Formats: sequence, structure tokens, C-alpha cells
Amino acid sequence: MQALKKEVSEFELFYDLIFAYAVSRIASILFVGVDQVLSFKSLGEFLMLTLVFWTIWTYQTVSANRFSIKNKTSALFLFFDMFWVIILAQSINVDFEKTHFTFAGATSILFFSIALQYYLKMRSTEDSVVKKLCSQLAIVLCASGVIGFITIVPWGAYSVRFSMYALAIFITAFFPIVMKKALEDFPTNFGHLTERYSLFTLLLFGEAVIAVANTIIFNEISIGSVLFFLLVVVMFLFYNAVYKSGIDREKATAGLVLIHSHYFIFVGLGVSIVLYENYVEGGIKPLFFTLCLAASLIFFLGGTIVNMIIYTKNKHNYLPFISKSVLYFVAWIVVSLLLQDFMAPFLIVNIVFLLFLLYKVKQELK
Repeated sequence: MQALKKEVSEFELFYDLIFAYAVSRIASILFVGVDQVLSFKSLGEFLMLTLVFWTIWTYQTVSANRFSIKNKTSALFLFFDMFWVIILAQSINVDFEKTHFTFAGATSILFFSIALQYYLKMRSTEDSVVKKLCSQLAIVLCASGVIGFITIVPWGAYSVRFSMYALAIFITAFFPIVMKKALEDFPTNFGHLTERYSLFTLLLFGEAVIAVANTIIFNEISIGSVLFFLLVVVMFLFYNAVYKSGIDREKATAGLVLIHSHYFIFVGLGVSIVLYENYVEGGIKPLFFTLCLAASLIFFLGGTIVNMIIYTKNKHNYLPFISKSVLYFVAWIVVSLLLQDFMAPFLIVNIVFLLFLLYKVKQELK
């Protein structure tokens, strides 16, 4: 059974803008303390908040992708959800407990709204496959919404309520993996799905450019800011090369790898940009920065390459490329550790490494 063909609409792009703003707001959680390191608490909250927004955006995107509904009701749902995403974004705070009531409450309202959209689709179709898919997604969204409301009631320790909330989000985010069979019975419109994710990633790269701007004073442009900008450009070129040439957008697939790998791509891109910005401004310890940067680039580069391998246009043995890439990455870490105290050489090595990996990717895609 094939999903309806469609292109990314202006309504979807309008909807994505507020999510790009929200993801950029999450970066405020990743502040560098007086000890010039990121706390594990802020990193954990960043991962959690990104997962919340990614989950909400993904469920809405999957609905638009699979059912391609264009009517006034769908538009009203979209605008309603946008308003609550604004509230969700504005309730992001370094003191998460302080805004938990608003944040968890808005999350639950959004889950109920998206669940209702799946329910209405289930009622309007006679297709048993679509009914089963919609009912399963609606149930898990409603269950998570109920748990979210329970956690805003002031009972017990906050740590317990937060753990319940986090577990509910995690289950909701990765539940589609469990229902893989139902999703495969109704393949996604993969061309639309890849375009939607790539355009959203492009918006995040736009936020990365704004991070570069934050390091520039109008009458004092440092070499660090220039190299930071070049790094953002090369990371964009890397992602774009895989999207344009490395993915078969005609595949009949549930798209689960594409969907879930982008959580790691978003996290890797977000953390690496915050790290680079603080490094250029001299506000972070070089050793800590290098180790955290290695982890974030594994997320970004690894998530991107996984899509190239899974959704390859032609059958190809990527094992030699993967093995060599691991060695290249290890070599980059060693050189980076040696140059960590010298900003310009360090950033130049980063640019050269990413350009070299981009070259190798393009060689594999020929």
C-alpha cells in the first residue's frame, strides 16, 4: 500500500519555523559554568528537551506524510499546535523544575491534539491497515499525555515525577520501532519525508549561522569567527551531499532509521555548535571541549552516514569505508588533543578533517 504523493507545503514549513526557534532556545540550557565546562545536568536536560520537541514534531510530520490531508480542519489543528509549541518553547528554563507545570502541561495538550488527529483519520477510513496504525499511535500519545498531566500535580518528590515524565517521553519517542510491522504495511512517502527532515535540518543550520554571528563584533572580526563559519558551511555540505546523492528517495520503507537517526543528528549539530561558539569566545576548557566535540560529531556524522548506508541508491559494500572512517576519526582526535590550546590551528584541522571525510563520502557515492 502506497502513501499519497505530496510535496512539502508552505503550511508545514510555517509550522517548522517555531520548532527551529524552540530547538535554538534549548541551546540556552547548555551554558558554560565558571569552571569552563558544561555540567552533566545541563547536557541531560538538553538531551531530554530535544527529545520532547523532536517527538512532537515527528508525530505531526508522520501524520502529514502518511495521510496528506489538506482541509480547514488540518490547518486549524496545525495553528493550534503551533501556539502550544510557542508556550512550550517559552517555558524552557535552566531551572527545569520551575517551569515543569507549564512545560509538561503543554506537552500533554500537544500529545492529545495529535492523538485526536490520528483518531479522526481512523474514523474516516475503511482501510484496516490505516485504522490499526492510527489507533496504536493515538493510544500511545494519549497514554503519554495522561502521564504528563499526572506529573504536574504536586505529589511526592519532583525527581520521581520528572522520572515518570521522562520515561513517558522516551517510550512515546521510540514506540514506533515496536510497531514496525504496522508501519511497513503502510509505507511512508519517503520522498516527502526526506525532504521534510532535510529542510528542518537546514533551519537548524540557519540557527548555527546565528551562533557564528554572536561571536562577531562589528568592528572586530576574529580569525576564530571566520573559521567557525567555515566549519558550519562544511558540516552543511556534508549533510547536503548525503541527502542529495546518498539517499534513494523512491524507496518503499517505514523510514524508521531516517526518523530516529535525525534525533542524534539534531543533538550532535546543536551540541557541537554550542561548543564551537564557546571555544571561539574562550569560555571553555580546551580538553573538555575536544572530548565533548568528539562525542557530538559522532552523533552528527554517524547519524548522517547511517542514512547513506541504509537508504543507499545502489547496492554497495560500505564496510571498508566505515572501518577507514573510524581510523580517520581516531587520528583527528589525537591531532586535536595536541592542538587544543591553539585555536586557529585546531579549527583548521577540524575543517580539513570534515572536508576530507566529505571527499571520501562523495567517492563512495560515485
